[in-house]
Amino acid sequence: MQFIAITADSAWHTAIQIPKTATVKSTFHRALNLQLDSGELLTIFPIGSPNAPAGLIGSHRIGQNLGIVGETVQLSPIAITFNTTTIVLDNCKFVTNSLAERQLPLPSHNYLKQFEQRVQAQAKKGSFYGAMSGDVFNSAQVARLENGRTQLKQAWAQAVSEDIANATKQLIGLGIGLTPSGDDYLLGLLLVLNHSIAANSINLITMKQAILDNITTTTEVSQACLGAGLNCRYSTPLRELLIAITSQTSAFEPALQTVLAHGATSGQDTCVGMLDAWKLLQNIATRNYG
Repeated sequence: MQFIAITADSAWHTAIQIPKTATVKSTFHRALNLQLDSGELLTIFPIGSPNAPAGLIGSHRIGQNLGIVGETVQLSPIAITFNTTTIVLDNCKFVTNSLAERQLPLPSHNYLKQFEQRVQAQAKKGSFYGAMSGDVFNSAQVARLENGRTQLKQAWAQAVSEDIANATKQLIGLGIGLTPSGDDYLLGLLLVLNHSIAANSINLITMKQAILDNITTTTEVSQACLGAGLNCRYSTPLRELLIAITSQTSAFEPALQTVLAHGATSGQDTCVGMLDAWKLLQNIATRNYG
């Protein structure tokens, strides 16, 4: 069976320049992960998916099988070749998924409140919006997430580098799933703080270094997501949501819905991180300028 590559992240362009092999690391209904010998993960998504760091969108449909876990895949400048499937790269468009380090303004308090209310109204239990009823394990996990979140916010507000590093370390890998809630939360913080005009550069450098120092303690998929965030590379839905909120447009709802639809709670956990980052920056700005 043959498909075509529609768009791909620049990481793919680098990976296919020299013919090599990769291994199918994991497969899901909407994604397949390949692992290079270097350990780098590359993901293949079905048609209609948004662009994402290290992602390639093919012409196959959701649920169509490309390969099986453990299978060796051939990569070359012209094709990705599985045992029974080929994805042709002839007309693939390569994108960067990078967001320039622009100095974005802070949203107003009232506008940010609207965004927070929309997230809260649709939030699911299980992470930063409370534990699932009757689930003792989840209750303990949620308590740890909230503790790490509180510690990180306090450390950031007080500009205590050691405490920022410790709280960041506590959140990495905390939670279940391919991208644990603590990691999704940190990604939301990075998305705002990397690009805000009001971010404290020393605090940000400390947090980013703590993520880098502890990144191997989480899942491989989450390592790839956080690694991309450290380098200002995000999925299209996250970039669009950030720009919509900081521009204070009336049309942030479609972008929000796309983000919230990601994973069980991944999208909302990322939104919590974004909200906390903006609140931290607003509180500091109020304290400094009254």
